Amino acid sequence: MKNTLFRWYLRNFYPPDFSSQRSLQEQKKNFNSIITSLTSTALGKDHRLQAVKSYEDFQGAVPVTQYDFYEKYIERIKAGEERVMTAGKVLWFGKTAGTTSGKSKLIPVTLPFIHRCHVRGTFFGLSRLHGYDKTVDILSHKNFVMTGGVYETLPSSGIRIADISAIMMYNVPLPFRNMYAPDRKLVTHPSWDYKINQIVEHLADTDVGSLIGIPTWHLAVLSSLREHKHFNKLNELWKNLRLFIHGGVNFEPYRQHFKELSGRDDFIFYEVYNATEGFFGAQAEPDSSDLLLLTDTGVYYEFIPFRDYRTEREKAISLSDVQTGIPYVLLISTLIGLLRYVIGDVITFSATEPYRFRIVGRTQEYINAFGEDLLLHNVERALSSANEKSGSRIREFTVAPFYIHLNEKGKIQFVIEFDKSPPDLDSYSHELDLQLQKENSNYAQKRNKDIALSPLEVIVVKPGTFYHWLKSKGKLGGQNKVPRLVNGRGVIEEVLAITTN
Repeated sequence: MKNTLFRWYLRNFYPPDFSSQRSLQEQKKNFNSIITSLTSTALGKDHRLQAVKSYEDFQGAVPVTQYDFYEKYIERIKAGEERVMTAGKVLWFGKTAGTTSGKSKLIPVTLPFIHRCHVRGTFFGLSRLHGYDKTVDILSHKNFVMTGGVYETLPSSGIRIADISAIMMYNVPLPFRNMYAPDRKLVTHPSWDYKINQIVEHLADTDVGSLIGIPTWHLAVLSSLREHKHFNKLNELWKNLRLFIHGGVNFEPYRQHFKELSGRDDFIFYEVYNATEGFFGAQAEPDSSDLLLLTDTGVYYEFIPFRDYRTEREKAISLSDVQTGIPYVLLISTLIGLLRYVIGDVITFSATEPYRFRIVGRTQEYINAFGEDLLLHNVERALSSANEKSGSRIREFTVAPFYIHLNEKGKIQFVIEFDKSPPDLDSYSHELDLQLQKENSNYAQKRNKDIALSPLEVIVVKPGTFYHWLKSKGKLGGQNKVPRLVNGRGVIEEVLAITTN
């Protein structure tokens, strides 16, 4: 009965159908709401938002922004000043992973923003999920959410610093708080090592029906749990486990592993696209990797063609002007004072009725050392094909160029930590190189007859290498992720140093 009522509630209050007409109407509402809300803030006054009456005015008043644009405002908020970037009181700073830059960022979070964006986005995602699978049941069993931590409280302002997943756990609507395990205090503990050991003890005998979070961190917990409970398949441990709501990293390198690990054929994998800065998308269909753009979560979107990003041709467009098949840098404007902000993701629309898209890379996470222009989706698709053919499974990886030397040609190096290694590494490397050429014509051109580039190299590192690299950076747990593509040698050399010590 409670599941029937919940489905009715989702269908009527969070209708999951986002037609392009409705989406464009919601974007206009979001735009007007953001401008109205921020006009009286220090940020709004600095950029004369009171004079903004149209999208063209907005483009003229506010430049395309990166995090450094907001640092002076963040310092004022940290000191306790109000109405700096937001109309509402800042209760939290969401701590971002800083995956590509290596520098964590603090994003102001208010209670209205949590409910307007993150909670609303969550319910839209659940509405979509329940709409295409009538057997989903998230109310009868516990939901294991692997969150980040709550780290500190600033004495000057009382603002708490935490990962957005931990902030969400502190703001779960009251009727749904008993759905989650383990308890909030444990799952938001700042120490990853402490938390993972305690969670294993708490979850071993819990009736878990779904997993929620980043795949890599769930694998870390499940690995420790297997040592404790000695199971082969998850359905031996949790007979009612049937759903994994995931996000944060591309799931394809992990899909087969989780599918085999689940122990059941009807297991559901469901992707959402949420970040510290907002909740932006949810899986469009059961068997599709497309995401539905959520246009009714208080976010106003803009897009810059990736080929024009940071060039003299750079010009943002609104949602109404996007086209399919073109990589775009995603910009967001929100009620927390982020205006025309580069979130860091590169997306490509696969449809505009409704607006469906895929994340294909990061603005700083690409490789172009030899004119190859490798994006993340090129690499991940090539890896998926090579893994499928070899029966291997990857836990973590990073990719970087090996630069041309006087006596040695350049190449692309993959450093991979396997969960299940390929039977023959040379064959795997050869297949991976072929698949990467299929995915990226520029790379294929540079590889032609080995004239410009040598075949790629796969370097296998021992288990736990990437865990120790993240630990050395103070980035265990939460939304922290290993950089996949780095247009330089810094990360890869640090990882290799760990595995050889």
